[in-house]
Amino acid sequence: MKLDSAVLYSNDIETITNFYQNVLGMELDYRQEDKYVSFKFDNGVRLGIKKAVEEREVVGSQTFFVDTDNIQEDYERLVEKGVEVYKELNEQSWGKEFSILDPDKNKVEFIQRPK
Repeated sequence: MKLDSAVLYSNDIETITNFYQNVLGMELDYRQEDKYVSFKFDNGVRLGIKKAVEEREVVGSQTFFVDTDNIQEDYERLVEKGVEVYKELNEQSWGKEFSILDPDKNKVEFIQRPK
């Protein structure tokens, strides 16, 4: 098995689209007005973000992990852009990590494992 896609929920598709496309630099894959947007990672996995309309669609409670080849550069770039850092860049026994919060307060965890 392999992950095909995942979906987060948002209160504001316009703001979240701007963040993922223009701040994080993700490729916009698809957009359905102010209801849904999809971004594609380099490996083809898609991240969907849907306007929250149902009770079960809780905004700001999700976390996803992004594997990167240059975590120091990504960290510095996002700090320069004024992104809300949730966890500062640090080193663990398995590699390096830091996390940020998107405009809906979902956590985006960046990781870099040793090669």
